Amino acid sequence: MTGSLNLLNNEGSTFKVPLTKILEVKNHPNADRLEIARVFGFEVVTQKNKLKVGDLVLYIPVDSILSSWVEEKLFSPDSKVKLNKSRVRAAKIRGFVSQGLLVSPEELGMDFKDTSELDTDFSDFLEITKYEPPAPSFQGPAIKKSRNKPKENPFFHKYGGLDSIKWYPDLFIEGEEVIITEKIHGTNFRAGWVPAVANTPWKKVKKFFRMLPKWEFVWGSNNVQLQERGIHKGFYEEDVYTKMVKKYNLREVLKPGEVIYGEIYGPGIQKNYDYGAKDHELIVFDLKLQTETSSEFVDFFDMEWKNGYKNQLKIVPVLYMGPYNKDLAKLLTEGPSVLDPKQKVREGIVIKPLKEEQTFMGRKVLKWVSDSYLLDFNNTDNH
Repeated sequence: MTGSLNLLNNEGSTFKVPLTKILEVKNHPNADRLEIARVFGFEVVTQKNKLKVGDLVLYIPVDSILSSWVEEKLFSPDSKVKLNKSRVRAAKIRGFVSQGLLVSPEELGMDFKDTSELDTDFSDFLEITKYEPPAPSFQGPAIKKSRNKPKENPFFHKYGGLDSIKWYPDLFIEGEEVIITEKIHGTNFRAGWVPAVANTPWKKVKKFFRMLPKWEFVWGSNNVQLQERGIHKGFYEEDVYTKMVKKYNLREVLKPGEVIYGEIYGPGIQKNYDYGAKDHELIVFDLKLQTETSSEFVDFFDMEWKNGYKNQLKIVPVLYMGPYNKDLAKLLTEGPSVLDPKQKVREGIVIKPLKEEQTFMGRKVLKWVSDSYLLDFNNTDNH
């Protein structure tokens, strides 16, 4: 285990529109007039001879929403390419999956004399934002009104978002021991016992009289925290997060200082991704030990075996354990779900070291979303 108060990116996965360099250009396998250019770990189809290695470009990732003026400059009225609601999506071009846009700064009236601004994020300057899906209907009206930040327990951390391996293609070294699990497409859930905080008048009174308990049980979505507020009416007569607490008896299953993170899946959670479930189900992908002074994610197999959760809670399927191999990892992103083989499109994988580890970016864990999922326009907007 590795102790740290720094979660991997509490504010969500990386979104940026960086100035960067073309790292590689290769021929398109199915089109003589097209090439494939690479920045970071992203590959983008371009016109032949438009870009060369070392050229400065702005990389606009998938799920960017272009400002009107940027869209007008990049896509003229007679352009054959049109965006749907200004959103950049992955596209299959002559059999190859292209992820994002590569734009010469000159196309947007920008001029860089040197490389001093390399890696600078220009999303604000270009007024390019990340697509945010609408609030899911399954939350119900009650939980949407439950956000009361001053009353939230500061020890109940958000999970944040996993960064794509495409941003950090060299973070995992060939041969290092890793564990690769299936990424399940649901809605994020968290629950656990955390140190109690006197953040309401009543709790302050209890603390004064030394009646405040050491631990309190909290749960909810990644953005909304619920605690000691009873059962909220909403989807299926109660919000789906409280439903999981009751269904899996989490107040008793979890011990003081333990917080689990998982995905809720099943009917009505994500379109076309119910994994054969007839009712809402919870699957766990992380366990954290939380005290007032430390926050430690538990090694995967400690979570599964030592803490005994395998017999009480579902754990995400393990696809591979052993020396890291990039080509093998890419293969594992594709295929049907292991959780339910009838689910023909696997969302992707999550890669972790066999032993928890911290890096310059925080916790060392990345996702790799499958090309099939990115191209599945019938899926939902969350990934």
